[in-house]
Amino acid sequence: MSHLRRHGFLITAIFIAVMVWAFATAVHAQIQYQFKLLHGFNESLTDGNGPEGPVVFDQEGNLYGATFSGGAYTDGTVYELTPGSDGQWTETILHNFINSLTDGANPVGVVIDSAGNLFGATSHGGSKSEGTVFELSPGANGQWTESVLWNFCSLPNCADGAGQSVPPIRSSSGDLFGATTAYPGTVFELTPSAKGWALTTLYTFCSLPNCADGEDPMGSLTLDSKGDLYGETTSGGSCSYDLGCGVVFTLRPQANGLWQETVLQDFGTSEEGIGAGGGVTLRDHALYGTTQDGGQFGCANLGCGTVFELTHIAGNGIHEQLLHDFGEQSAQGIAPYAAVTFDPHGDLFGITLEGGSPTCECGIVYGMKPQDNGKWGFEVLHSFVGTDGSTPNATPTLDSKGNLYGTTATGGPGEGGVVFELSPTAGASK
Repeated sequence: MSHLRRHGFLITAIFIAVMVWAFATAVHAQIQYQFKLLHGFNESLTDGNGPEGPVVFDQEGNLYGATFSGGAYTDGTVYELTPGSDGQWTETILHNFINSLTDGANPVGVVIDSAGNLFGATSHGGSKSEGTVFELSPGANGQWTESVLWNFCSLPNCADGAGQSVPPIRSSSGDLFGATTAYPGTVFELTPSAKGWALTTLYTFCSLPNCADGEDPMGSLTLDSKGDLYGETTSGGSCSYDLGCGVVFTLRPQANGLWQETVLQDFGTSEEGIGAGGGVTLRDHALYGTTQDGGQFGCANLGCGTVFELTHIAGNGIHEQLLHDFGEQSAQGIAPYAAVTFDPHGDLFGITLEGGSPTCECGIVYGMKPQDNGKWGFEVLHSFVGTDGSTPNATPTLDSKGNLYGTTATGGPGEGGVVFELSPTAGASK
């Protein structure tokens, strides 16, 4: 064999080896998610039914959440899941709600402070049967004490609002901010003092003609470092469809103590999105959110929903960019719901209420990654099939290891919804 032929074979061998290494490295770099069911709820007197709202963690790694119904009085629960050394999680019911004048009913989630106190909201119950904001405090003996911080519809003519769909958010000073959903909806602030908690209604929607400022705020609020609030409404705005397509708004405190609302995005056409009710997430001076309907692709003539980004461009106001348009394939999910969440790398995660597995269309968990060309890649991380849960309805929660935690409102082994974990594992392409 000539020297040139041997040299050619050597180059070919090296090329093949490099390609094999590159392929193996690319495959190894891809991430797949392993699903684990942490708890399946069942409609009984000893367990909750229909978890609502995101789950939260304390400093010891215990997980907390709320169920809309179930429990000893069938009016919902707050629960704790504790991880064991064997990898199993143990549930403890911290509070059973009862629809009464002194307690709320149908909780919609909880948030936690650094001391381990839980704060949440109920959509019903309380002294006026219009919902409450509550606190659960841990005691030395393992018992938890509930305090009702506010009963809605307590102000004249119910100016403080009624009904809630998500728990309030907590500021660094300990104030609570939330929204009521009963027409036309309000945004409120609860401030603690030595005399108890005082409520201030920051804004009442439908204050402009034809509800151009939005109507029925839904989803979580976001608070920035300047003290400005951001959120969404499911209806209102200039869209001619039904009652409006919804808006993204901001509320800014003024020197006179009042708050001024500004509509950042008016979903004026169905192509831009309809029903922006999951709440927005603030990252790097941009807002990210979802609409349950609308978009470019057909889905019962309304579109199947969108993921969007709002950025401020100097001299040109607010610019909307659709990052993903659902509806081309139901396997990729239908009706994205709740706010999205980000990992430290800038990857985005969310859920859809429907779509996914063709045998169930019980919803999915999805991930999105920004690409070099300015577009976003989209991937289904898990499709629910009913036995592992159905209808996820809350923003996924990320831990420091990149694990995703969430809930489904129905399905699972007990048909009452589940709490699940999705753990990233390096391996072959999904």
